Amino acid sequence: MKLRHLLITASLLTGLSAMAQTATTSDTAATPPGARQTGPMQKMRDMMGHRRAQHLEALKTSLKLKPEQESQWTAFAGSMKPHNTEQQHMAMADMDKLTTPERIDKMMALKTQRDAEMQKRGDATKTFYATLSDEQKKTFDQHTAKFMHRMAEGQHGGPGHMLH
Repeated sequence: MKLRHLLITASLLTGLSAMAQTATTSDTAATPPGARQTGPMQKMRDMMGHRRAQHLEALKTSLKLKPEQESQWTAFAGSMKPHNTEQQHMAMADMDKLTTPERIDKMMALKTQRDAEMQKRGDATKTFYATLSDEQKKTFDQHTAKFMHRMAEGQHGGPGHMLH
């Protein structure tokens, strides 16, 4: 049962960070001035980033962390930051100029990159989870299970999102 909860938690946190595709300060620094997106897509990313921060803050509050757990929380929360979507958009921009086998190779390379990011988030989640007390683990599991349930029902772009 614990393994199931860990897998759900890792998936949840990956989903949280994936849905929060906002530009972080490091993203902004890597983006040339004037190249940062504006308009509806940036507004949506900003809103999703704000929601991600709210979810993390609600989780932190409900966990009632001890002072000695704060550094582990900081490392965990930092690992949940979204990856650099600007780079992925740039990588996808020239796809129509590639041959089909080249597009397949590029898509596989991007998938490998996303898988590596997901692995890092999963590892960070497991490391943080191991520092929690039994009661905190129960709270963590309940908090993250709610989010996974909403994703399964199609909210937040989950598997059934096109059915609603």
